[in-house]
Amino acid sequence: MSYQFKNSQWQARKKELKSRRQSQSRKFNNIKAQVQINNSAFNYLSIEAPPSLKPAKRYCDVTGFEAKYKDPVTQLYYCDSIVFNYIRNCPKATAETYLNIRGCTQKLIS
Repeated sequence: MSYQFKNSQWQARKKELKSRRQSQSRKFNNIKAQVQINNSAFNYLSIEAPPSLKPAKRYCDVTGFEAKYKDPVTQLYYCDSIVFNYIRNCPKATAETYLNIRGCTQKLIS
């Protein structure tokens, strides 16, 4: 019995897709092995390691969360508006203390 909605070439197509998947899997495994061989020469503990291509992450000076913003007046990094209001309302000495903790030796101008 043959139905109109069935594809008579389905079994052949299934075998073709399976062989293609296996071929792609072999190619991927070969590339992965080559990358592992190339990366084994470098690690970030050796002097020969190339510099990172990713930008350095910046963290909020007050909370420690990842910071998206930088205050132009105090040069402190902050993560949200609540911390920004705290930075703007804190004394100059406190802002300089946060900068010293980060390792920045910049003096704030009043």
